Amino acid sequence: MKAEDQEFVESMVIQLDESIRRLVDEERRLKLKLGEDRVAELSEYWHKQMPESEEETFKRSMDHADRKLTWIWLRLERLHQTRANAGHVLMKQKSID
Repeated sequence: MKAEDQEFVESMVIQLDESIRRLVDEERRLKLKLGEDRVAELSEYWHKQMPESEEETFKRSMDHADRKLTWIWLRLERLHQTRANAGHVLMKQKSID
């Protein structure tokens, strides 16, 4: 791997870690705001454990904070996956060196 490519991946890892930290903080704040019961309902919806018959009604009942929390969960999934891939690239490179 070229030095500039490695620097890019290392920089990306730092940015990903910072983005994950910010989203985890925001997730924590939203969970406190929404309360345990609502977060449990949202988690059930998010993990597709809610009966289909209830899902549409539940989706219509979601407000901005509910939608923001599910958006954060989606972003965190993507960021964690991207971070894992970048870490894998760096580990492969270090094992070659």
